[in-house]
Amino acid sequence: MTEYSEHTAITVAICDDHGIIRSGIQRILESTPAFRLVGSAASGADLLAMLDRISPDLLVLDIRLSDANGLDLLEQVVARSPRTRVVMLSMYDAKGYVAKARARGARAYLTKECLDDELLSLLHDVARDEDPASFRSAVPETGRTDRAGQPDIDTLSSRELEVMKLIASGLTNGEIAAELTVSPRTVESHRASIQRKLQVRTRAELARVARDAGLLD
Repeated sequence: MTEYSEHTAITVAICDDHGIIRSGIQRILESTPAFRLVGSAASGADLLAMLDRISPDLLVLDIRLSDANGLDLLEQVVARSPRTRVVMLSMYDAKGYVAKARARGARAYLTKECLDDELLSLLHDVARDEDPASFRSAVPETGRTDRAGQPDIDTLSSRELEVMKLIASGLTNGEIAAELTVSPRTVESHRASIQRKLQVRTRAELARVARDAGLLD
């Protein structure tokens, strides 16, 4: 966890368990004097400890952390730093994630595929918007429909999401094991857990759920 000195610019903190993502966002923020990075955390525990000491204008929070679900952290973030506006960051543009982010108090949602200018523009808009009910998203509102009874991928762990995406992409257990540097037996255990949680029986059904959730877009 790293902290920086305050500045008159819009202050931003980041919470993501991937160092390359934190470094990339820091680089983007440093490209303009409008923003100043004031804190960086690699876990939910680090984030909550950081918010006991600083209250940034904006927080870019990853949904999938090594020790927590970012969506579940939102209430604690709001309680510790009410003035901080949270922008959720995710690998996935599943509508279920977007809806939960909005319902739990986030002010915006974007995916890690966004361009530098898109990130800066969204942060500017969120910082300037005084409407606490306002919500911005980089995820298109069209092109995907929700269905009653659709399996909830939010029940999956970060590793299970990785395995699910690779299975849906057509990889065998052996190929997935090599990709993730685990044993084929571990992959099979993850697959069984995924199918049990999502209540699907075949790889084809699992792939359909992955497509519907936006994991393969």
